[in-house]
This record gives sequence, C-alpha cells and structure tokens, in this order.
Amino acid sequence: MVHDEFSYLVGADTFAHGRLANPSPPLAQFFESPHLIVHPTYASKFPPGQAMFLALGQVVFGSAFYGVILGNALMLFTICLMLFAWVPPKWALAVSVMFALILSPGMYWTNSYWGGSVAASGGALVLLGIGIHRKRQTVLAGSLSAFGVLLLFWTRPFEGGVFTLLVLIVFGKEIWQKRRARVLVTVLSLLVVGGAWSCYDNYAVTGNPFLFPHILHQRQYQVQPLFWFQPLRPEPTYSSPRLAALHGQHGLERADYYDVARGRWHRLAIRFTGPLLTLHLQFGIAILLMLVIPVAWRQPLYREMAFVSVVFLLTLGLESAHFEHYTAPVWAALALLIAVWAERAWNLRFRGVPLGAAMALLALMSPVFFISPFLPTVQAAAPGPLKKFFEPTHRPSWPDQRAALIKKLSALGPPQLVFVRYPSPDWHVEEEWVYNSADIDHQKVVLAHDFGQEQDRALLNYYPDRTSWLLTFDPVSGVEHLEPFH
Repeated sequence: MVHDEFSYLVGADTFAHGRLANPSPPLAQFFESPHLIVHPTYASKFPPGQAMFLALGQVVFGSAFYGVILGNALMLFTICLMLFAWVPPKWALAVSVMFALILSPGMYWTNSYWGGSVAASGGALVLLGIGIHRKRQTVLAGSLSAFGVLLLFWTRPFEGGVFTLLVLIVFGKEIWQKRRARVLVTVLSLLVVGGAWSCYDNYAVTGNPFLFPHILHQRQYQVQPLFWFQPLRPEPTYSSPRLAALHGQHGLERADYYDVARGRWHRLAIRFTGPLLTLHLQFGIAILLMLVIPVAWRQPLYREMAFVSVVFLLTLGLESAHFEHYTAPVWAALALLIAVWAERAWNLRFRGVPLGAAMALLALMSPVFFISPFLPTVQAAAPGPLKKFFEPTHRPSWPDQRAALIKKLSALGPPQLVFVRYPSPDWHVEEEWVYNSADIDHQKVVLAHDFGQEQDRALLNYYPDRTSWLLTFDPVSGVEHLEPFH
C-alpha cells in the first residue's frame, strides 16, 4: 500500500534473481515511481537488509510475506536471548511474551513490508554480545555484536549508527578494559568484510562504492532534506508532474517540513517529541507507569538504558520524518528498561495491596488490548479522547483493486501493457499503481505511466507483442476504469 513497501519488494525481487541491481530499463520515465532508482540502474533506494529477508521468503517459501514472518521471528528470538543475558529468566520470558503480543497481526510491522523487526534484531544482537562479553570475553560475544552492527547498518544506517554510538558511550570503557586480542580481531574483521560488501552493493546500484542509494535518490528527486534544519534542496527536473506533486517544492513531502523551517517553535517541540509519540502505544503505557512509579532508577542498567533510549529518541527528532520503524534499533534497550522496572516494581505493596504487581502486569500485558479481536470492545469502553487510539486500521481498497487487476490480466493469453492515467498529477499522490518487478520485460503485466498518445507510442513500439490497455479513475469515487488503448 505504501510507496516504501513497493520499493522493498523491487529490492527483494532483485535479490531473488541473484542480482544487486537491474539494468536501467529502456524508456525509464514510464517506470519512475517513488523510492525507486531508474538511473544508472533500476533498483530500490533502500538499504539491503529488509529486502534480503523478503527475498529469502520469496525464494524459499514462494512469497515475500514469509520474509516478514522470518524477520519477526528473528526479532523475538534475539530479544529473548538478549534479555536472558541481562535479567533473571522469568523477567526475560515475561518481556519476550510482551513483545510477541506487540507483533500481533494488526501491528504494521507484521502487516506490511515496511520493516522494523530486522533492525530491532540488530539492536538486540549488539546488546546480546555485550551482555555475554561482560561475563565471558569470547569470540562469540564479539561476533554477535558485530553482526548486530552490520544488520543495523543494512536496515537503518542513521538510526542504527546513533544507537551503536550511544551503546559504546555507555559500555565502551568496560568493553575496552575486558578486551581480548582475538575478540577484537574478529570484530574488526567482520566489520571490514561487511563494510566491503556494503561498498560493493553501493557500487552495483549507484556506480560509486561510497554513494548510498538513498542519497542518490535524494539528489535525483527530493527537495526535502534528510534533517529539518538543513535548507531545501533545489528542485530537480522531473519526468512527470506526479513526481513533482510528491517530491517537489510544492509537493506533499515538503508540507510538514515547511512548518518547522518557518521557525514555529511549538512545532519544533512536536518535532523532538515525534519519535517518542511514534512508539507503539503499548510502550506508552509502560513508559507512563515507569514515570509514575520510578522504583528502578537506582539500578545502573536501568539508568544506562534510559540514557540510551532518551538520547536516541531526541536525536531522531532531527530527522524530517518520523515513523515507528525508525525507532526499531532502540527496542532492545526498551525491553531491558521494562524488564528491570517490572522486576523492581513487582514486590511493591501499598497497605498490603500488591500495587506493584498489578502495575507490572498491566505494563506487560497491555498489548493484549491492541490485538485485533479485542479492539472493538476496548474502543467502545475507551474515554472519548482515547477512542481514536484504539480504532482498527482499515486498509484502503485500492491495493486490493490493483492486485485484482493484475490477476485478471495475468489470466489472459498474451502479455499485457497497462498505461495508468490519473485525473490530475496530485490526485491521491500517496497511492501509486505503477510498480513492477525487478525484471520488467518478462513479467506478464507491465504497468506504465501515461504521457499522452504521442509519447506512449514509443513504449508501444518497444512492446509490440503486448495487448495494451488504458487505466483511468473517477476523480471523486476513485473507481478505476480499464479500456483498450487506442
């Protein structure tokens, strides 16, 4: 449904074909869509980590969605192991169950291809390796942390870098004092090999080993900078006005940035609290309880994870956009925070009443209220201002309509070509029908932008054996209409 998801799927299909990037398609302007690169190669703009898991699901199980499940499984496994390395077993298990409940089918990390779980696994591996290293300075400990750092770099480079730096600030002195030569050599070797592969991947996509695909994409398309304090970038020349309606000076992306750039200080406050607000609401309940009952503040581990979490979230406030999966690297630190607090709060009593146990259970089991079967009941019982937080997410119908159209045309004999014509360039610009697989020429149904009959003729000549269609939309209802292309 989201631009990012389609781009990740292109990346996954590219890996599934055994390639890091695809040749730039002829007449590439017909296939330019958000978050894709078409020059000098045809590829996703995103780092490779999430797409690699989706590709694994596609190759092994026949669908990229199983890559989402594999990523979720890895996250729960690594967070559980990490907790066992730091806290008593019963609290490690309790918080692991809490995180399993968070990843219920209604949660968008599970219900989309956007990602989140793979990056969270990277953060968990970093803390798992450090937890083992504090007790036994083994090659395994160093390898786990090194793999975690690489996984963060291959999923959320900026956020993962911030998390890694904060963890080194907290534990760096202890790690250095307990260093072992063979462990250090192993960690450095893994990071060098992983970094070299990243450079090779960059080179395959952008032609420059030190130019990341998302930076190239920003230079080619985006006016909005990565960080809100940076100036707007000069508007590039777009192949279609629809790309300008999303990325350009008057596009959708710039609207949120513009308010902050004009110096509205109350918006700056919202900007810096944005990452905290994007955390899943289950965390909000636990964080609120930890603030109301600060029983764990004397615990060194609690203070360390609080420092990592708070500084991480404040630093993310520098970014121009906020989404919950941006916070994924710090989820392991949040898991430790909750585990340490719940352990300390459990034995609190007020006039003989086990108040602490009740609060700990509320924090740990709060995700139950957000699991789909319970949402209608919880929403009905919630106070008026809170009802919106419990509303189930209803996916728009257009992704299903798009999938049904592709399925219908795929059942026809010859290969098909569909020109997509929108009522206006900015009509539902967040909904994009023109996404294709990694191997455009050999897919059964090719979707392409409509540039008018004169320009469209070039693509018709390129695909002379395809049956051609024109897809249009009712500007009010959004209902699509398919007719033969003349």
